[in-house]
Amino acid sequence: MPDSVSVPILNELAPEGFFYGGHYIVEFDPDSLWYETSLTITALALKSGTKTEYHVFQHFPSEAKEGLSKLGVNAEKLEKEGLLSIWDSYTPTVEYEKEKEKIEREKGNLWQSTPNKPLDVTKSAKSWAERAKAGYPEEEKRWLHIDDNTSIFLQYNDEKAMIDYWRIGALPYGIRARESPHFLAFVKGIASDSFYTKFEALCDGIIDFKSQEENGRINNYIRVRMLRGKTFDSRWHRIELSKSGEVKLAGSFEEGEHRKLAAIMFTDIVGYTSLSQKNEAVALGLLEKNRSLLRSIFPKYHGREIKTIGDAFLVEFESALEAARCAVEIQESLHEANTTTPPEGKINLRIGIHLGDVIHKGNDVFGDAVNIASRIEPLASPGGICVSEHIFDHIRNKFEFPLASKGKLELKNVDLPVEVYNVSLPWE
Repeated sequence: MPDSVSVPILNELAPEGFFYGGHYIVEFDPDSLWYETSLTITALALKSGTKTEYHVFQHFPSEAKEGLSKLGVNAEKLEKEGLLSIWDSYTPTVEYEKEKEKIEREKGNLWQSTPNKPLDVTKSAKSWAERAKAGYPEEEKRWLHIDDNTSIFLQYNDEKAMIDYWRIGALPYGIRARESPHFLAFVKGIASDSFYTKFEALCDGIIDFKSQEENGRINNYIRVRMLRGKTFDSRWHRIELSKSGEVKLAGSFEEGEHRKLAAIMFTDIVGYTSLSQKNEAVALGLLEKNRSLLRSIFPKYHGREIKTIGDAFLVEFESALEAARCAVEIQESLHEANTTTPPEGKINLRIGIHLGDVIHKGNDVFGDAVNIASRIEPLASPGGICVSEHIFDHIRNKFEFPLASKGKLELKNVDLPVEVYNVSLPWE
């Protein structure tokens, strides 16, 4: 394996470093600190003498230079010295959109004929291959490459083309051949689950950025989720933005545990295991459809996805009422979709919800509340919702749908019987 390159901030999570020619993906929440972190990494790398390319997709080059200046870097000087290179893909996209708008206004919708379409991965793949065949001079090799938002490519290319031509063009000829460690940044949730999975499979490492509200304030976190051939710290670490614009690590998310009262929801696709054994392709298609739908609904009710377990979701809510209303919208959306879907494409979920004390550690939650919610979910009928007595007590005078007791039931690994209620949905 090629020798390692030190990447500021990230090296604190992966002490063995990253390798020249490495292909890394950063997946970030749109309100996270990725942009500020990308500038910090660039500035610190330049200060240490590392040749660095900063690729702008959603900021003018002048904005990036201004950000670097606040961090103590003279961008103009370093460009002249051959240590910094600003790659500008923002200006061509702005000019293209203006030209497209003009053509559409004057001659109708002629988007396909608009000249000089930017970020065309087909052309890029050919260009990288031609340049690699000619051979890169030494001064073009071993540049640390940071993108502010690579996902802009998806506005001009479909997902399949992006995967295919990145695999056969950019990766072998623009990254490996140049021995250039690339950090590509994709906003979470703008593409299909299949795209992220396939692109991650091409990468040598995965870094996540997220933001979340805790105790009335927004905190930001970073983690290394995967790094091939290297040891790394996979825990979430909190990051903070200083007045100078520099991002710094502020400690591991797992440095302590804290408890809180939360509504926990479990969802599960009925018959998924059996279907996956009979027809894996169909099962994976349903799984992706289910995840896409549910992830579009959770935020409406301030639901925080903790994790997926196969075809199941574990979601946390601060409000019992919002958890119950979220469950109803999920089942209603699936019911409407199923009425016009052939049998093999229908999705039936069971949903269970419980309110209780949970323990937060790292990016996970633990405790009896989680266990009880997981035991209540299988008690729901296909397409149905079951809630515990604790949820019932909090929502009974506010919830729009009748709740019918199923009695006090013995649940596996739960000491005392739990009264369980079934939500009566109008279409049942």
